[in-house]
Amino acid sequence: MEKEKYILKVEPITCVHIGNGEELTPLDYCIVSNPKTGKTYFIKYSSDSILRRCATDKNAMMQFELATSSKNMKNVLNFFVEKRDIKMDEEYRCETTREFVANYRNNKDRDPLENGRFVQQMYRPEGANYPIIPGTSLKGSIRTAVLNELLENYPLRNKLRGLKDNKIQTELLGSFVDAKEDPFRAVEISDCLFDAKGTQSVGIIKNIKTGRDNELTEHNTSTLQAEIIKGKLYEKNCEVVGLSNIRFNANLSRKDLPEKGISKKISKEEIIRSCNNFYWRAFEDEYRKFYKDAVDKVDSITRLYKELKDISNSQTNSFVIKVGRWSQVEYVTYGNDFRNPKTPTRKGKVMPYGTTRWLFNNDGQYLPLGWCKCTIEDEK
Repeated sequence: MEKEKYILKVEPITCVHIGNGEELTPLDYCIVSNPKTGKTYFIKYSSDSILRRCATDKNAMMQFELATSSKNMKNVLNFFVEKRDIKMDEEYRCETTREFVANYRNNKDRDPLENGRFVQQMYRPEGANYPIIPGTSLKGSIRTAVLNELLENYPLRNKLRGLKDNKIQTELLGSFVDAKEDPFRAVEISDCLFDAKGTQSVGIIKNIKTGRDNELTEHNTSTLQAEIIKGKLYEKNCEVVGLSNIRFNANLSRKDLPEKGISKKISKEEIIRSCNNFYWRAFEDEYRKFYKDAVDKVDSITRLYKELKDISNSQTNSFVIKVGRWSQVEYVTYGNDFRNPKTPTRKGKVMPYGTTRWLFNNDGQYLPLGWCKCTIEDEK
């Protein structure tokens, strides 16, 4: 089949979390310090590996049965701590923030199944130690930007008000009837793979609001821990790059196909323009409303502003997107006047979106999640 094929290079700017729906407990992980480098690592180990080794040891299996029958999860944790061998049982490792390590040590004597000890796991292929950003996530973010661009320039825009989202999409994308005629069916994006070594970290996600004197303060005290892919602003000289493929299937657009085919073609130029327009404007608005007047812990936000502005205004094949969990509603829906869900109200008064943010606490510097630079390159 005739296809335009390109490399899609993805470079996280802040940090990214794509969840797999699983939460790890201290029965699944530990922290280990390297005395030579002074670094502390989060180690995800395999309890199945430990049990397989213990299966031929009667004393070990008796200890396991006693621990599990006691209905005390601390006893089960102590069994795995005693029997594990990091070299043999490690599945993957991540760097850590100081706050995560402190939280781990403060809670080490508590029940391992308490919520405050859970870690939300990053998406990885089954059995793999490297993280990925699924192609569906990349495509979903691109689709949001393209739809917003089409909506802004739609000549009969006002006639779309009040319609359900699927009706709006069919009008914007060429009045397709079913999924086979959706123009984005011709845009194929593969999963974006990242190297396992040096790209991953674990830390705490904070719900932040702007407090008195415009300082960024914690909105609540709940502890939310997660694995992330590191980005450029995570630390000095941090260069994390993932590779994917993006293909435009020209055959699906041909009118002479036996089936109806797709009438509208989504081009790489449209993707680059739409993403830069939509995501830069959304961040500029967020920066003005939430970050601009904050006087504490904003160095990373100031650097992010410059990064996004430079990429969005450059005349290259690069564009910005926001992908993954903890992306605010402003980045995953239409603009204000078409947004659904609607802006909330309280006592008849319209309340604004964006009064709090979920940010990664990188040892005192708050980092938004999900920002990436994408570059479309010719295949080599």
